Amino acid sequence: MYGPIRLLKNILTPNIGSELPKNLTYESKRKSFTSSNDMSISEFDPLVATAWELQEMLSENILTSVEIVETYLSQIEQHNRRGRQLRALISVAPRHELLKIARQLDDERAHGRLRGPLHGIPIVLKDNIMTDQSLGMDTTVGSYAFVGCVPKKNATIVDRLIRKGMIILGKANLTEFCGLKTPLMPPGWSAVGGQTRSPYVARHIAKKKLHWELSAPGGSSTGSAVSVAAGFSTLGVGTDTIGSLITPANRAALYALKPTVGEVPMDGVFTLSKTFDAAGGMAKSAKDLVHLIDALMLPSRHEYGTRTISHYFKVKEDWGGLRIGFTEPTIWRSWMKSGRINADAEKFMRGKYESVVNTLIEMGVDVVYPVELPAPSSLNLNGRNSFEPIVYQEFKERLAEFINHFDQTKVHSLAEIINFNLEHPELTLPPSSPNQDDLMAALQSGALKDQVRAARSHLQHAGGREGLDRLFEEHQVDIIAAPGDTALSSLAAAAGYPTAVAPLGALKLNGQPFGIILTSPPHTEHILLHFLTAYEATFPPRALPLPLSSVPLQSPDEELLPDRPIIDLILHEWDTRRFSCSADALADWLNARWKKSGYVLSAETVCEVLRSNGRVAFRGLGDDAEGAFSR
Repeated sequence: MYGPIRLLKNILTPNIGSELPKNLTYESKRKSFTSSNDMSISEFDPLVATAWELQEMLSENILTSVEIVETYLSQIEQHNRRGRQLRALISVAPRHELLKIARQLDDERAHGRLRGPLHGIPIVLKDNIMTDQSLGMDTTVGSYAFVGCVPKKNATIVDRLIRKGMIILGKANLTEFCGLKTPLMPPGWSAVGGQTRSPYVARHIAKKKLHWELSAPGGSSTGSAVSVAAGFSTLGVGTDTIGSLITPANRAALYALKPTVGEVPMDGVFTLSKTFDAAGGMAKSAKDLVHLIDALMLPSRHEYGTRTISHYFKVKEDWGGLRIGFTEPTIWRSWMKSGRINADAEKFMRGKYESVVNTLIEMGVDVVYPVELPAPSSLNLNGRNSFEPIVYQEFKERLAEFINHFDQTKVHSLAEIINFNLEHPELTLPPSSPNQDDLMAALQSGALKDQVRAARSHLQHAGGREGLDRLFEEHQVDIIAAPGDTALSSLAAAAGYPTAVAPLGALKLNGQPFGIILTSPPHTEHILLHFLTAYEATFPPRALPLPLSSVPLQSPDEELLPDRPIIDLILHEWDTRRFSCSADALADWLNARWKKSGYVLSAETVCEVLRSNGRVAFRGLGDDAEGAFSR
């Protein structure tokens, strides 16, 4: 067990590893924070600290859960909608409620009552997971149609986490409706949350200007991944359809696991598909992930009476008993074709991947290399995407189920959501997501049950029996591993098998992380966790982003202004209606217009938009909203 001095040294002075370029390595020089209420916060770096390290410090009375919460709230306040403007979180629980919960958990610890290994540790949830009104956060799926709606209760997995002593800190941004709104919608964008950005810096000089690129965090669970990587929380929960949890974790240098479909209860969780979706976890450490997956998968005594329930999963740092098949890393050739990386970067990534294989062979680990994956085209049926008809058909069913879990809601069907978006285009259909073609297609989807059944059967056969099962049997392996951005995620999704990811390195040209993806037979999450914990004990630490405050994107004190369509609307209404130079009057008028949506603009923001665009506007003048309505 680590002593307090060694723990503090590890947390405050992380060893990032040699795979990062010089401009991406650093020695943390954080000083103690002072929160907004001048409460001194114990010194630890939220960008680096893992849950198990925080737990050790809690046990040694070096810090409290209250101080941990204060530190993460400070990080969020600085860089979620200000500073780096990562937009990783849609909402954060009220500070007073969080501190109240943290104090209660500190009191329980002081009296010798621990609910589990994650007692008193904060966690963020993807904003498609229902949380009770008492937690002070909406469940929006990134859509204004659900802002202000009231769920009947927590999702089952939320209750499981709370009973294990975790603190629900915030709700993470996501691709709106988990990606099924429009093909033009970028990953990590939602109307409510905006565009999530990666904390890993990508930059180059062109025409004597600094440009930022290749920072797309990927997948619909991107807000959860960025929150963990950026030090907004040490743990995150997301959902995965076809790599939508695994891909963001891969690009954030995290450990993550999607369990076998059906292993985690999904009531109160919006998902695209019953066939493919599962809730899973993300963490900076494989040890943390073991305890998080344990909490997500184990039913509580409250659910199943008073019988004793033991933990399924354990930390195993040796490789004994595992036989691993590694695939040929050809995936990066397709990256080259898309222009995402150059030949040097591909060589670097391949070298890192093969070094893992060679190291394990030298250690005497039972490795098979190379294993050839089936072509991604094998998942198509009659030349067409087999996932699509299933997702479109099941989306309507899952959405209806989700809406039914609300006690109060302003929309009651997919058709009403589509109409809601048409009524509020400046909020819901901006240039970055100008239409809702996928929602329309789902509404009009006439896929026959036998077509859906045929597609589902084909995927289970191509991904399972003739895909992964054949490889598991032919090579007698427990796990198949591949580069992080590979078709292995699709094969596993088709079969409904568990998948995981481990961090491998970061590109020298821009700091973009990349990792290794794994899959195993159904109901063998313990095997994947065995690999991850042994991997963490064997290989260098995960890559870290630069300290967020060191990146010159925006002033830390500069508030994030509304998106361009809202700015244009503010200016249009100001120029065409009569508000007597009062920003307060325009703010009141706009908020009345958006009352149903739940979107609110402060008078300060409206005034700032007007003044920065050359309009003469003041605060606190007489309200002339009546004249504005009448004109």
